Amino acid sequence: MISIIIPVYNVELYLDKCLQSVVNQTYRNIEIILIDDGASDNSGIICDRWQKKDSRIKVIHKTNGGLSSARNVGIEHANGEYLMFIDSDDIVSDELCRILIEMMKNNDADISICNAKHIFDDVVSFKSTGKLHFYNRNNAICELWYQKSFLPSAWGKLYKRELFKNIRFTEGIIFEDIDIMHELFYQCNKIIYGEMELYGYVHHENSITTKKYSKKDNVILNICDKICEFASDKDINLQNAAKSYNVAGALRVYLNAPNTFEYKDIIEKAKKIIRKYGKDVLKDQNIRKKNRYALYIYIYLRPLLKVVYKRVDRWK
Repeated sequence: MISIIIPVYNVELYLDKCLQSVVNQTYRNIEIILIDDGASDNSGIICDRWQKKDSRIKVIHKTNGGLSSARNVGIEHANGEYLMFIDSDDIVSDELCRILIEMMKNNDADISICNAKHIFDDVVSFKSTGKLHFYNRNNAICELWYQKSFLPSAWGKLYKRELFKNIRFTEGIIFEDIDIMHELFYQCNKIIYGEMELYGYVHHENSITTKKYSKKDNVILNICDKICEFASDKDINLQNAAKSYNVAGALRVYLNAPNTFEYKDIIEKAKKIIRKYGKDVLKDQNIRKKNRYALYIYIYLRPLLKVVYKRVDRWK
């Protein structure tokens, strides 16, 4: 059985559409765990209404603790051999569970991954076929940190339950996915990634990806420190990939943090990371083209970087 964990917080406008896509799964052996994380709108009432309509749904109401807290509560209450996370303002293909579990079982994998379909309007077109890619744990972590194919998000993946035996999402931070994803991958013998677009990431005004930079975003450099520490005694390829992710995180801060006194220290930390690793990373043939261009401009043509950055569509 797949336990689908859905944290819910103030999403009354999107929740019905999300849950309709989940209960429509062609793979029927699922339980749907809705964690009402202290919502102040009608989200909790909507959860209770859906529980009465479908016996596979169970609802947990709790005080607000944030996304990681809600996911962790869901993990504790899950009964399935497999775990899946879905955000309550997104939608998924009817075939998501079937395809991911078949990918996993047919190839003896520990995690199966699909692509996301970025949704900016009401037009949705999922893709249920695509090329398969197979990774061992080190190669998968390199792919993760080089940001070349699949996203680091918790969603869009199916996990064997035992991977979370000693791992939980760090509470009170954003970027909680990339914070632990390498630790999950490192437990795996095989990870499979398919180019199917089965998870619908809905962009709207309150999405994390559309919010302005705030102090919460500063945590990305702490996560980069954690990633470098993890890779420090590992394979040289992992160390190089960790450096690449550190530089990408530092560029993110440099390009997005407001140039004000309260962000002065974090911007200086970002610059220090780029000074430390930048030229080595620029020589790394594995980094993404976008990152290579940004890093080159930063090092040699810095005044132009923010001008160019404003014209780049980050989702292409």
